[in-house]
Amino acid sequence: MAERKRPSETDISPKDNSKKVKLIQTTLTPNLSTRPLCKYGAKCYRKHQDHLKAFRHPSTEKKEEEQDIDDDDDDDDDSTSKPTDSSPVPSPLEITTATTTTTIKSPSSSSSKKQTATSINATVSLMELMELSGENLLSSVYAMEFPTDLYEFWKFCSNLKKNNPRDVLKDLLNLELVGPFEILDDALKTCKTLPNMHLHYRYYYDTPEFMTLIRTLDKSSQFHIGYYRDSPDELPSFVASNNASENNRSKLCGDNIFAAVYLYARAILKSNNKADLKTFISDLENYAKKHKFSLDETTPKINARKKKTNCTLLNTLGMVVPCENDIGYRPVPFTKDQFKRVCDKFCNSTSEEICQAAEDELQNVITCIQFANDECDYGEGLEFGLNLFLYGSSKLHSRVMSLLPLGYKLLQRNLYAQIIADHLSSGRSNLIENLNEIEKNN
Repeated sequence: MAERKRPSETDISPKDNSKKVKLIQTTLTPNLSTRPLCKYGAKCYRKHQDHLKAFRHPSTEKKEEEQDIDDDDDDDDDSTSKPTDSSPVPSPLEITTATTTTTIKSPSSSSSKKQTATSINATVSLMELMELSGENLLSSVYAMEFPTDLYEFWKFCSNLKKNNPRDVLKDLLNLELVGPFEILDDALKTCKTLPNMHLHYRYYYDTPEFMTLIRTLDKSSQFHIGYYRDSPDELPSFVASNNASENNRSKLCGDNIFAAVYLYARAILKSNNKADLKTFISDLENYAKKHKFSLDETTPKINARKKKTNCTLLNTLGMVVPCENDIGYRPVPFTKDQFKRVCDKFCNSTSEEICQAAEDELQNVITCIQFANDECDYGEGLEFGLNLFLYGSSKLHSRVMSLLPLGYKLLQRNLYAQIIADHLSSGRSNLIENLNEIEKNN
């Protein structure tokens, strides 16, 4: 008896294919029944998509299911114009063309969180944020998740100074808790409009990967401490510090806030042997030990990241981009010294001929980066763009803008693409402290 031939996808009838689509949809939408029920039920007035995804609304569930199926049918009918989950990574040209839109559709379902990260603050309202608290509030405001050490450090400070925990470090170390700590301290209640938190206390040399948590009150200094995370959908890799009034170099301060404050306090103690500072350090040590936070400057977590580092940047911090089968990163054809010499000539030379020659060298690298992007080695453009930014000259800003937003989007780090654009367009050197001065860009 002849063996039965298994039908291929092209042999399936339109009727069967229609059933197949609906079957896939029923397996993709169980969240509609497992999500918690909104306390306002069908009368809920909140229409924000993140709220609708997080809570069930009985009167709209059926519409959501039908809409999901219709959307999939539309995707099948127009597969040439809309990328599906199985689509390849879009080319640099496609992404450059799409930079005028708020987000770019992710080529894979695993990066959906990264895509919403760039647009979450664009649609959520200040009134909706006021209903949230703690972890939910911070993740909504920043479109990022925060590690447990931030919340535990806030508890630690609240225990020491219940009425004003942000001032715990003020008298002892001349430091102030800012950024996420201000949000935890209900700073949004003083806002008239929704602020762009990613510009809050963003110093001159802060790349999008850096987020300020603590700053000095010394007006002659721009020393600050913050989280450094390689990708916006990941937890911070470590804590670092920088004094932007001195240079672009950053220093590792452990992998959590307790370590950063502990190391700074121990350094101050060498020249200021105050009894209350000793007591504070002892209290911090005990609390960190109880909650199992390392107080070491270098930890296994930091060492593990070092092994994944593709290169070092001008800020002395390593850069990490995903690589698979030697695809993802190729080094910039410049040593650090060569890079600095070329930038010096381009930015500082009074000779038009020397300046033009340096510009040609920079352009040659940018041309190489375009070829690297075509071959999915996105790390080269990111490295070069970050070093141009860290060099610090405004003459390089146009080249930074031609490289970094694109590089971040190719790596599915869209939130960072928006941060670098906002930072440069805001003037970069204008340190914004007042939340009401940084309302969300429309």
